[in-house]
Amino acid sequence: MTTEAQKLANRHNAQKSTGPRTPQGKAAISQNAIKHGLTAARVVITSESQAEFRLHRDQILDELAPVSPMESMLAERIVTLSWRLKRVCSIQNQTIDVMNAPKTLDPLAKLTQSLLPKAPQPDPSESAPELALGRLAIKDFANAGVLDRLLMYERRMEHSLYKTLLEFQRLHLIKKLDAGCEMPFNQLTS
Repeated sequence: MTTEAQKLANRHNAQKSTGPRTPQGKAAISQNAIKHGLTAARVVITSESQAEFRLHRDQILDELAPVSPMESMLAERIVTLSWRLKRVCSIQNQTIDVMNAPKTLDPLAKLTQSLLPKAPQPDPSESAPELALGRLAIKDFANAGVLDRLLMYERRMEHSLYKTLLEFQRLHLIKKLDAGCEMPFNQLTS
């Protein structure tokens, strides 16, 4: 059972640790839970270019040319899914590069090195910033079937993307048919 002095000390200490207070500190800790970014709430993660995303978005929206709020919503979903699908490819490539990166020591040399009191040699892939997403994926998936898990994410996103594209096309076709007919298409089918 806690004493009154302990309770008072706990309350006093709790007042000291209130988390980050500056906008920079809050922005920094908001990224703590991001692992690989495949299910991130934000579309563009910190390792990606906001300008590249805007270009990607503009090109897709120009091609789809949504005219109604529902088409706009579906078009935005297509943009997001296609961007994340692009991210999966990047993560897969980086993961393979990290897995294939040459190690500083062969297994026998590692065993010998571990018996000595020296610090182990760092992995050269650790310092390569262009492999950051690959390292994060390997760390998050704990090296257990990392490529299989990435493939699973890729399939799910492709399925969602194609399903959304089909819905967009269906809606677009209905609007075209409605514009060409005297009676709206939805009343013809009911």
